[in-house]
Amino acid sequence: MLQSFRATPSYGAPRYGAAPTRTMPRAFVVALLALSLCALGVALTVGISAATRVRPPSAVAATAPGAVADWTVLVYMASDNNLESAALTNLREIARVGSSAQVKIVAQVDRIASPEIWDDTTAGNWAGTKRFLVQPGMEPDAAAAVQDLGDVNTGNPTTLADFITWGMTTYPAQHYALVLWSHGAAWQGLANDQTAGGDSLTLPELGTALETARTRTGSAKLDLIGFDACLMAQLDVFQTIAPYAQVAVASAELEPTHGWAWEAWLKALTANPRQDARTIAGVIVESYIHSYQDTSDVTLAAFDLTRIDQVSAGLNRLAGALLTGTPGDGATIAQARTAVEVYAPNTTEQFNAVDLGRLTHLLAGQGATGEVVAAAAAMEQAIAHARLAYGAGVSHRDDSGVSVYFPATAAQYLRAYEHDSPLTHWAAFLKAYHHSLLG
Repeated sequence: MLQSFRATPSYGAPRYGAAPTRTMPRAFVVALLALSLCALGVALTVGISAATRVRPPSAVAATAPGAVADWTVLVYMASDNNLESAALTNLREIARVGSSAQVKIVAQVDRIASPEIWDDTTAGNWAGTKRFLVQPGMEPDAAAAVQDLGDVNTGNPTTLADFITWGMTTYPAQHYALVLWSHGAAWQGLANDQTAGGDSLTLPELGTALETARTRTGSAKLDLIGFDACLMAQLDVFQTIAPYAQVAVASAELEPTHGWAWEAWLKALTANPRQDARTIAGVIVESYIHSYQDTSDVTLAAFDLTRIDQVSAGLNRLAGALLTGTPGDGATIAQARTAVEVYAPNTTEQFNAVDLGRLTHLLAGQGATGEVVAAAAAMEQAIAHARLAYGAGVSHRDDSGVSVYFPATAAQYLRAYEHDSPLTHWAAFLKAYHHSLLG
């Protein structure tokens, strides 16, 4: 459903249909995006290679703190924004499965009290931040919370680190999944908090939060990090989280407001809690695509983070080849950039996220030669080896599932990219491309 919002600089990028977008770090504008449902069917390709106020948790033996489960799923719901209603809807969906002895599901939920028409007054209309051990059939009201944190800033890395540490130490498990649920803006970050002045987590801050949590818990790696948020399947994001998890699940495209198919994949995990991160990542992808089978432009992918360094190395090689290529390569690059698939097409100038696999494939087709062609071929192969599962509607069925930042013009290039993204060689290429190759 299309909704309208206040045009103030307060939100992160939209889930599909929820609207506002961010154009620069810490600066946001509102854009209205409608969810287009096209009865064109879905092409699915899935390949799997392997100051707090505390209330005691529910005295249910199957979900008591301290017992080691097979999985603990940590859901960080940054909904102190216009996604509040969607957050409550997803929480209720999660509760249709709920925690068990083998699978603990914990959520930290930041809500908002707003005069806007999208404000959700259900579940007791509480505001601030609460933590839940999600029980079967639970209503996400204040009485169900195991902790009340007051109002915290979800855009602060300490807030995320505290949640991960609390979840892992209170509900220990053999395997951990962290799902970051909110607005997303690719390399520009996620987890926008309106009552904290629109603050959000940049990629460096996300890395800081994960490093802090790892140090505190002594855990080498999370099994899975997922993004139930728009546009987060970008190489910059994967490179940031690669030291901290084995598998990533994210969408390169905008997400429908309802997000992941939570009930479906949690049922699958609860039915077989011994499955590993690679297997459950494929289930998340498949269930998501199935739930939007009449939507042409959805995507979701799972990537092996242990292979992301190889993808980034391939991009570095490609960037070097493009920088040292012949004078005629400028036109070739421009032609490939014009032809490549662009995500969030209604807000292209704000995000400039292009499909990385398609870009490298098109470079050779547009007339590139020598090392550029060799580097592009190696890049495609590295992506294919890293990708565990990919699902897409017909609009994206030939895409790779991972994007990269590539502004079409120098005017659209955001210089914050040079310090917020870990892809420094690619940033150097973009600067040269815009300021030298294009004159």
